[in-house]
Amino acid sequence: MTTFWKLYENFYKGFEMKLMIAIPVYNRKQYLEITAKSLYECSNVNKSIIKVFNDCSTEFDSDYLRQLFNKFNAWIVDGENNLKADRHTYKIILDFLNTENEVLFICDSDLLLRPDAIDYILNNFDRTDGFLGLYNSELHRDIYFDGEFVYKENVGFAGICVSKDLLQKFVLKQEGNSGCMDFILSDFLIDNGVRLMVPKNCYVQHIGFYGQNCSSSSVEFSTNFMPLSEFNKEIVNKMLPMALKIQANVIKYLLFEDKYRKHGFMLHQTRSYFARNRKIKALKKYYAQKYPIRVVDGKNVENLKMRK
Repeated sequence: MTTFWKLYENFYKGFEMKLMIAIPVYNRKQYLEITAKSLYECSNVNKSIIKVFNDCSTEFDSDYLRQLFNKFNAWIVDGENNLKADRHTYKIILDFLNTENEVLFICDSDLLLRPDAIDYILNNFDRTDGFLGLYNSELHRDIYFDGEFVYKENVGFAGICVSKDLLQKFVLKQEGNSGCMDFILSDFLIDNGVRLMVPKNCYVQHIGFYGQNCSSSSVEFSTNFMPLSEFNKEIVNKMLPMALKIQANVIKYLLFEDKYRKHGFMLHQTRSYFARNRKIKALKKYYAQKYPIRVVDGKNVENLKMRK
């Protein structure tokens, strides 16, 4: 009986959290409609506040967005100027800080959500340091794997959940709204002892192959996403051929262009480059000592090694 009430208490506690789902939007209507429909499928999404932030889209207007998200009774926020991805997301953070919500979930308009994605946030965020990502991207280097969560060196904005307390501290440290804000946020969190935790298996899938911050040389179609609904399966099957088609460009980029970019970076910022590597190596050892690999789903995973 004690175990039952403990599980019930933890379950109920999760749903008390005030979650704001922010959807940054700029054109790409075909992806946005997929994101909206997958959000429809999420259980307990009605327990969150949903805000759609339109960055001066030219393909549609606010009336279209209200109609698309009418099931959620979502707030539509129109921008006065096109800020582009990073600056627009920073504006969303400032908006969030002026609300009574406790956790911000940035749901990019080109994400496919599993039906249990919102439940996962509500029931697992309290286990983190104030950060939880739903997307296990291979483009962001792993530091450690504890048997359930992967700890990242950095993350993008897509699919991340951050507490109000951390975002308030982050904003106070910023001198202005600049580009590459996602990497600046990652560095800030790591420097403040916050683990950038994501589940091994993604709860969202990236489906937008071309946009302001992605191209054929940087896009990723994650293999760690398990589609749990018929709609999820339909979209994944539709997008998979496209993902395989551009895979050659990704490999070419990693083997050649990225190699030379990193080489030039090392020549001009040698000290900071190696200092960063030393810090990551120290973090790997620290995580391994403080967060030993756990038993997951009744399976002994003590023999699992850190992912490189």
